Amino acid sequence: MSDKKDPASGNPKNKPSAAVFIWLIVFIGLISLFVMRSSSMLSSPREWTQSEFVSHLQAGEIVSANLIPESDNVYFIEGSYQPAVKSAPKDPGTVSKDLRASSGSGSAKAPSYSTRIVMSDSIQKMLNSPNGTAGVTTQVTVQQREQWWKAMLINLVIGIIIIGLLYFLFARQIRSANHGAMQFGKSRARMIMPDEHRKKFDDVAGCDEAKEETKEIVDYLKDPLKYKLLGGKIPKGALLIGPPGTGKTLMAKAVAGEASVPFFAISGSDFVEMFVGVGASRVRDMFEQARKVAPCLIFIDEIDAVGRSRFSGIGGGHDEREQTLNALLVEMDGLETQEGVILLAATNRVDVLDPALLRPGRFDRQIVIDLPDIRGRRQILDVHAKTVKFEPDVNLDTIAKSTPGFSGADLANLINEAALLAARENRKAANQHDLEEARDKVCWGRERRSRKISDQDRKLTAWHEAGHAIVTLFCKYATPLHKVTIIPRGMALGMTMMLPEEDKYSRSRNEMLDAMAVSMGGRVAEEIALDDITGGASQDIAQATDIAHAMVCRFGMSDKLGPVRYGERSEHIYLGRDITRNEGYSEETAREIDMEIKKLVSDAKAHATQILTEQRERLDKLANALLEKETMDAAEIRQLLDLPEPVKKEEAQAAAPQASEPAPPADGPAA
Repeated sequence: MSDKKDPASGNPKNKPSAAVFIWLIVFIGLISLFVMRSSSMLSSPREWTQSEFVSHLQAGEIVSANLIPESDNVYFIEGSYQPAVKSAPKDPGTVSKDLRASSGSGSAKAPSYSTRIVMSDSIQKMLNSPNGTAGVTTQVTVQQREQWWKAMLINLVIGIIIIGLLYFLFARQIRSANHGAMQFGKSRARMIMPDEHRKKFDDVAGCDEAKEETKEIVDYLKDPLKYKLLGGKIPKGALLIGPPGTGKTLMAKAVAGEASVPFFAISGSDFVEMFVGVGASRVRDMFEQARKVAPCLIFIDEIDAVGRSRFSGIGGGHDEREQTLNALLVEMDGLETQEGVILLAATNRVDVLDPALLRPGRFDRQIVIDLPDIRGRRQILDVHAKTVKFEPDVNLDTIAKSTPGFSGADLANLINEAALLAARENRKAANQHDLEEARDKVCWGRERRSRKISDQDRKLTAWHEAGHAIVTLFCKYATPLHKVTIIPRGMALGMTMMLPEEDKYSRSRNEMLDAMAVSMGGRVAEEIALDDITGGASQDIAQATDIAHAMVCRFGMSDKLGPVRYGERSEHIYLGRDITRNEGYSEETAREIDMEIKKLVSDAKAHATQILTEQRERLDKLANALLEKETMDAAEIRQLLDLPEPVKKEEAQAAAPQASEPAPPADGPAA
């Protein structure tokens, strides 16, 4: 009968250890011996000297005497005695009868004694006498020397058993410790056999190009002979890169499921431990196990934990991690490299990986899994919606259109939140309102209706959000308005929500200028309507400043400074590689940058002031409506302010005449 093993660790599943029962038996046995020893000590015989024994023997008080020879002349005697009764004199025959009766009945009340004597003729004569000096019959049993050794042998066997049990337990613990020490350098990769794969390419949506690139790997794993006959070589490794939540790990599982080969899964953080050399040993052991079951796949998640660039300088040096990386480089493309083991890895920080890891021959391909577009989002919603009950009138196209920038994990969370909202209201299926509320919750946080807000704060929030909304409606290039609310949501007291009509991969200068104007709309509305300002616009000011800084320093959109990139302060600093770089401009240029940023933000504020001054009546009207309704969508706001519905882009393109010149490229200057 074999123990069932845990597939993750290869060790037997947790069961009650046999050592527990052995320790319990030993404990009970020791307690029993202790109790027996205590009871024997409580009933221990009196120790007599030879003179005391002789006097009692002469007095006829010895009832029994068991002689145990220790040598030719020395004997150890133990037995029971009956002290003389100090009372009125009785007839000697009566006393003799009473004592005989008590000794013959084996009364337990007779005390016991023990002594060690040197045998003499007189003592031998009194012991052999059928009647004692007082008329008492003495029972003498000579115990043979073999009986003494027998008792000694029993005690020796008991001692050997106890010592053997203790040795067995301690030896087992030592072997376990040595076994654990030897296993410390073994790979922690979990091998998943082909019959355990559950994911297929049908479960991966929104990344068709990535699936096409990985199909060659799947085809090679299914039929490697076809490629060998042609002389082609399959890539040894593929690096899955992309933002968090886009499905890199899911893609690796799908590749393993489609290829039906063993799949080793491990995290980059599982290699490096506190002991030197463990990471490199685990890398070698992992590839050794993989070659035994080749062809197979190895998947390392978050490889940037072990594959960071070497010699990184200040604060980044770590010899143990570098040894692990060196072992990985050798196993991927070294002197003893064998075919049949394909390495997949995933990371969202490809910029910090070592160049030797990214060269052809190791990671031959970099498969980009980016955020899905509207078509990909719809496919992802269809995949996750299969497990949730929805009303028949639910329109997932609307949700896919209104969720630009969502990753696959965000969309899965959206579907789950909609199901939770429906369950909270005790409905059997989720509806369109649940999906939209779940989208707003994922984007901006949950409504906090229980938060108590004073009338003054509600009034301030209403005019602040109304200012954002009015500027959004009257800026041509601003992101379309979606909803305005003065109900606290997330960390904000109120919120003006905007959603783009389509996926955008770049922003024009006019869009950035309008975005800054919209950000300053809340502060301007406070100044116009309430004749005062508060700290509630701090986040808006920071957002406008960041946009202006990017326009001047990164995008070259300043007329005064020109198309030059200044500094890299907004980038992530990687110690040892970026911290020592110069800013690339003088103090005079830095002052001009600050002045240009200030000018852009001031112009945006002036633009917002102009719009809100001209639309003061609509600003007050919208703010009062928000105080009454608390939440209004874009259609209600346009109806309230008597504004026409915006013309959709498709309709505008259909109505516009055909252009005689070709359109500028997507990354070219805005018209």
